[in-house]
Amino acid sequence: MKPWCALGVLLVAGSAFAEGKDDPVLFPATARIVLDAEGVPRQVQANPKLPVPVREAIERRVAQWRFEPAHVDGVAKPGITHVRLQACAIPKPDGSLHIGMDYQGNGPGYANDALRLPRLPYPPTAMRSGAQANINLDVRVGEDGLVTLQSMNATRGSVKDFKAILEAWVAVMRYVPEEVDGRPIATQVRIPVSFYFSERSQRRELQASAARTPECVAAAGQPSEPAHPVVLDSPFKPLQTG
Repeated sequence: MKPWCALGVLLVAGSAFAEGKDDPVLFPATARIVLDAEGVPRQVQANPKLPVPVREAIERRVAQWRFEPAHVDGVAKPGITHVRLQACAIPKPDGSLHIGMDYQGNGPGYANDALRLPRLPYPPTAMRSGAQANINLDVRVGEDGLVTLQSMNATRGSVKDFKAILEAWVAVMRYVPEEVDGRPIATQVRIPVSFYFSERSQRRELQASAARTPECVAAAGQPSEPAHPVVLDSPFKPLQTG
């Protein structure tokens, strides 16, 4: 099986991506970065669940990035952070890949080499009533990787229709905490979630729009605007992620 076909099976099961098609594949990726006291990556380990050519491309790119190091009592310290990426792979005729990627943020990593948060089901009662909402969850990731829900605030709709399912969702989250000078640290994270109904035509448009994202434009070798980093509550601030 070609590498890009393996990528399609792994990351977009159930989509229209199949062997012989040249469609771009948009997917999440993660990497663990060991930083020295100057914020220079000394070791980059892409998520082992990704195909080898994708991991190698991510590791080469992220090794060129630079971060503001963490400081303890005014002294710069080494540490470990985890980056989240939105990536795009476009298959070439020879079976290799054009790969583009966009930095999405850094902070604690997902446990068990997960590429994304656990699936969030739509509550049946909310679905039957037609309730929709956009909600921001503020959580604390502890030094042990366990997650504590601190608040939930709706920017659209109401929290009450989704409160129980969100509490249960947060309860099963697990992270790998960041480290500063060999010690795990706690982190504050904001997680925006959306509950909404999408028509089939809208889903098709979302799939088609993947080819127009900055990551896919970059993968195709076309010019694109630089991405704006999204920083979590991390002591390691991104300085260069291009």
